[in-house]
Amino acid sequence: MKKISQFLCVAAILDLSAVCYSQNIAPPYEVGTWSGFHSAAVSYTFDDDCNNQLRVAVPMFNSYGFRLTLFTVINWEHDWVGLQKAASRGHEIGSHTVSHPRFDTVAAARQRTEMSNSASIINSNITGQKCISFSYPYGVEGADSLCSGYFVAARSCMGFIGAQTPKNFMDVNAFVCGDQGAIKTIQDFETADDRAASSKGWLVYVIHGIDNDGGYSPLPSTTLKASLEYLKARKELFWVSTFGNVARYIKERNCISVTETSYQDSYIALQATDTLDNNIYNVPVTIRRPLPQKWISAFATQNELPISSSIIKTDTAKYVMFDVVPNAGEIKIMETNTTTGVASSDSKGSLTTSGFSLSQNYPNPFNPTTTVHFQVFQKSYIDLNVYNLLGEEVSTLVQEERPAGVYDVKFDPSGLTSGIYFCRLKVGLSSMTRKMILVR
Repeated sequence: MKKISQFLCVAAILDLSAVCYSQNIAPPYEVGTWSGFHSAAVSYTFDDDCNNQLRVAVPMFNSYGFRLTLFTVINWEHDWVGLQKAASRGHEIGSHTVSHPRFDTVAAARQRTEMSNSASIINSNITGQKCISFSYPYGVEGADSLCSGYFVAARSCMGFIGAQTPKNFMDVNAFVCGDQGAIKTIQDFETADDRAASSKGWLVYVIHGIDNDGGYSPLPSTTLKASLEYLKARKELFWVSTFGNVARYIKERNCISVTETSYQDSYIALQATDTLDNNIYNVPVTIRRPLPQKWISAFATQNELPISSSIIKTDTAKYVMFDVVPNAGEIKIMETNTTTGVASSDSKGSLTTSGFSLSQNYPNPFNPTTTVHFQVFQKSYIDLNVYNLLGEEVSTLVQEERPAGVYDVKFDPSGLTSGIYFCRLKVGLSSMTRKMILVR
């Protein structure tokens, strides 16, 4: 009971259910409806601890660079070591109660116990993240006022594509997949994906069994893989992320204030803030600003550290786009006088200019090593370095002139501790940065 009491106290202090609609964006800044200004958000959620979720689904998602949510039932057979390993790779571990009761058949006190105990047990077994999401057993919604005391968002199974902001975060709609659900075939997945992109909504999938693992409504792993292939090929449209991250992004997006504090010849300073609890609401939000007329290119920093940024071009303007964590310090947009060109996101997730491109390292998070993929389109002097959170260089990967071509460079972080690092590719006066996560 001591652990449970402590969690109840923390949950009340953190106000997990916070919703805010006081967005204040100073022109000419824009905030992405979804991360990266994608057209839709897609979350894959897995219920009931079915055997092939850890054996098949997690490795499959790792190979595509996507993250999923595993809703675990405490009293059912599960693998805490496997769940921790998945969490260390960026996957979310959420609550599916202690004993899986139908909430329309149990009293409020039992619902409270199921939610509080399951969250407390998950938090005591999984490090590196907090249990912030909930899945109703059988898709039957319970008492919203109770659920909102413990979780950022909760999922049911009503079979609708969610809006850009759900009417009720304690009852987020989702589609059941497999032979008992509405989503059975790759065509069903593709149709739902396309509808989500058209409506700019949040699409949530519910999966139980995979292949012949004995789980409810089994889905063939070949169909699951084909659905990921479809999204990967259209990466410019879809942001694939965990249930909890999407819910937090929405709340941060709706609450964010962006203010420009200084405009100089060589840099622009700004602040991004919100009124949410920083211990829970710390998902990066995507912002963009038209590039000043005389600037050729730019990159962004927060607290003097490089953050994910790129130059993009739309039909009407050229922007610098970057990801910031609200309340995490001053942001600067730094001018770079270079003629390397305009960046955009390609189907493989690379940041590309007319001079070079830098892809997300793979795998990421990583252990023990990772590979950095980049391309230069003309003979150039290359600086490829890795930095820690203090902005200190910890590894030099490339420092030489290279001909035009495609390159893969292995990064071995021997001697480095777990944490966040930044890989920066600099060509001439222009640079691109990717965040890397080392897990030990």
